[in-house]
Amino acid sequence: LNEYVDVSEFQKDPAPLAARLTAAGLEVESVSNLAAALNKVVVGKIVELGRHPNADRLTVCQVDAGEGKMRQIVCGAKNHKAGDFVAVALPGAVLPGNFAIKDSKIRDVESKGMLCSEVELGIKDESDGILILPPSAPVGAPFASYYGLDDVVLEINVTPNRADCLSHIGLAREISALFDKKIKIPAGEPKTAGAFTKKTIQLELNDAKGCPRYSGRSIKGVKIGPSPDWLKARLQSVGLNTINNVVDVTNFVMFEFGQPLHAFDVRSLKGAKIRIEKAKAGEKFVSFDETEIKLSGEELTIRDGERAVALAGIVGGKNSGVESDTTDLFIESAHFAADGVRRTMRKLGIQTDSAYRFSRGTDPSVVVEALNRACDLIQQVAGGEVASDYYDLYPEPLKHAAIPIDPAYVSERLGYEVDPKDFVSTLKRLGCGVGGKGSLLSIDPPQYRWDLSDRTDLVEEYGRIQGYDKIPEAFPHVSVEPIIHAEDYSFEGVVSSHLVREGFHQAVNYGFVSSKLQSEILADRDAFVKSGLELSSEAVKVRNPINEDLDVMRMSLLPGLFKNLLHNIRYGNEIGRLFEVGQVFATKDSKYSESPRLSQVAWGQPEGLWRRDTSRPVVFDLKGAVERVLERLSITSYQWQKTENVPPFFHPAQTVQLVVEGRSIGILGSLHPAWAEREKLRVSVAFAEIDFSKLMRGQPRQPQAQPIAKFPSVERDLALVMPEALTSAEVIREIKKAAGPLLRGVEVFDVFRGGNLAKGQKSVAFRMKIQDDKGTLTEQQLTDLHKQVLTTVSTRLKLDIRH
Repeated sequence: LNEYVDVSEFQKDPAPLAARLTAAGLEVESVSNLAAALNKVVVGKIVELGRHPNADRLTVCQVDAGEGKMRQIVCGAKNHKAGDFVAVALPGAVLPGNFAIKDSKIRDVESKGMLCSEVELGIKDESDGILILPPSAPVGAPFASYYGLDDVVLEINVTPNRADCLSHIGLAREISALFDKKIKIPAGEPKTAGAFTKKTIQLELNDAKGCPRYSGRSIKGVKIGPSPDWLKARLQSVGLNTINNVVDVTNFVMFEFGQPLHAFDVRSLKGAKIRIEKAKAGEKFVSFDETEIKLSGEELTIRDGERAVALAGIVGGKNSGVESDTTDLFIESAHFAADGVRRTMRKLGIQTDSAYRFSRGTDPSVVVEALNRACDLIQQVAGGEVASDYYDLYPEPLKHAAIPIDPAYVSERLGYEVDPKDFVSTLKRLGCGVGGKGSLLSIDPPQYRWDLSDRTDLVEEYGRIQGYDKIPEAFPHVSVEPIIHAEDYSFEGVVSSHLVREGFHQAVNYGFVSSKLQSEILADRDAFVKSGLELSSEAVKVRNPINEDLDVMRMSLLPGLFKNLLHNIRYGNEIGRLFEVGQVFATKDSKYSESPRLSQVAWGQPEGLWRRDTSRPVVFDLKGAVERVLERLSITSYQWQKTENVPPFFHPAQTVQLVVEGRSIGILGSLHPAWAEREKLRVSVAFAEIDFSKLMRGQPRQPQAQPIAKFPSVERDLALVMPEALTSAEVIREIKKAAGPLLRGVEVFDVFRGGNLAKGQKSVAFRMKIQDDKGTLTEQQLTDLHKQVLTTVSTRLKLDIRH
């Protein structure tokens, strides 16, 4: 970075630079001092080498580490000899991986340090032995300084809109603007040897939309081999492995300019042609890493006379890459449309450094500059002759539209006075052209800043460079009263708060679910509809699902709560209560709609004083919770009704629908035994789902207050023999009608089967609470009321009293 802008003042303390970049929107995630990791590692020379007396595979070396005396070190490598220059880790060094070096004895022989391999120094992932340095290496010098590792590495999180900062020169521009420093861009001026590019390669640009600009240049007579140390060190410092001198140069220039490049082996280009056009549908392409890809015909490719040799802007082909015996090259430098590259890389699942940059937008104005820089460096490290002519096809040059802006607008938006001259100076430091007349300026953003498109972007740029801390703090002036909460939101809060007090935890699930699971749970659509839960005939499909298990929008909250249940059970939580209030989605005639639902699940019974009561189905607990919600909402006219058409997700004999004021609004019941068996559930499980909008109809309702009764209440019990098919709710309904206003409440307190009762019969005991506000009830009144109730249930329901 220091080669492009002077940051030498931050070498010893990079924290201020990191803080300034972060404040400007380029978050510095880490600062690594490479030299610190190689402290007490020096250049040494093996003066003598002998065999270890107690181990055939070990050697004992006398090493000169620049201390004025020999240092004895035991080594297990096989690639060293007397006279070699090596990297020596002295006692006290802590190598990468937290490997501490100290004086030790190895097979009874003292060893005062370690001769290091590239793996142990953190330079490479693999090595065949210790690192052997050239004879020119200065003995005793710090290894980090000698090897070019006395550096500081900033790891920066670049946001998608700042593709211009995905290079050293791009970051240098940013630092130049922030600190008002001069920027130095290296000039690529290769020595040329005649015009032979257009004689060697015939070029056709057949898709100017996908590739607005394409340039290329030929080089002949190169010698492929390892890169020089300086180039290796540069690439390794940014996490890249070296491949060969030509490919390493293209990677170096990509990180330098932010312009990806590609080198073709000329002899592999059929017909000596390069064509930029769409792929052929169904053709196969093999990338340089031998991944076979079937193309659909929508992908932009680089082709020779017969086949695809590269996916444009993404990856090169195995059929045209640089080999060890390559001599003639065609170097490509192009600008590919970001949307096309992004679409192809996502569809094919290919991630490369080149695609990463092109998909965010590169600078079309630097295409030829980067090409010349690459040709110059290739000539330096691999030799060869560079053609004086080159291709530069740019049919319709890209250009930013000018942005009009008044500095007064900048002051208004930032909240402090902006000096027009300072505003102009800042934008010029950012590479913008400034024109216009009077107070209205015309700003031409540079081509590498595609994120600058209107005046608000310019306001943000000025504020960012000046520092957001300059924006004064001020409370906004509020001239209106806060608006009232939406009724649905308020009602949801009332219900949620009550259920939390009932011991339920609130669940929040995705709005999309698995189509397979949803279709299984909602298998009988008509059964749900008859219970008051509207369902569309088909689910709303998600065009770009996160994964195949979340491919449709939910039509019910039950699938989400069912998965919550399974997750809890499988993690050992065998008692639980959950509820969710959320939207469900429907489609009809290509129109989409959503509506709110309340859904609950309960499983397992809490432990009592001595043991857990597993005999009582948890559906009764859930039913009670729903009833208390209705009471909280002041809904008194409701009943539970059996339904003949029970969804297959629910237990056929333990499921009812909720009817409020004559309208079905939901369903409640135990989980079907087949589902419990399928999921191996050993506890009782029950679900409920209610149409929330129907539940909230007529809300809020004012609770009816009544004075405290002055006269005592009396309880009377009534045990009736009734068929198994008859529900207690139906009997209670008739009791209430017969008893009239004196009846304050009725509940079931006992159910008996067996004994002398006939098969299919049960005895249900009801407790009635009777009270008169006008006076104390007489025995005659109670007797008459009891007879009236008994006569009514006997006549209408054909029931007998149990004696």
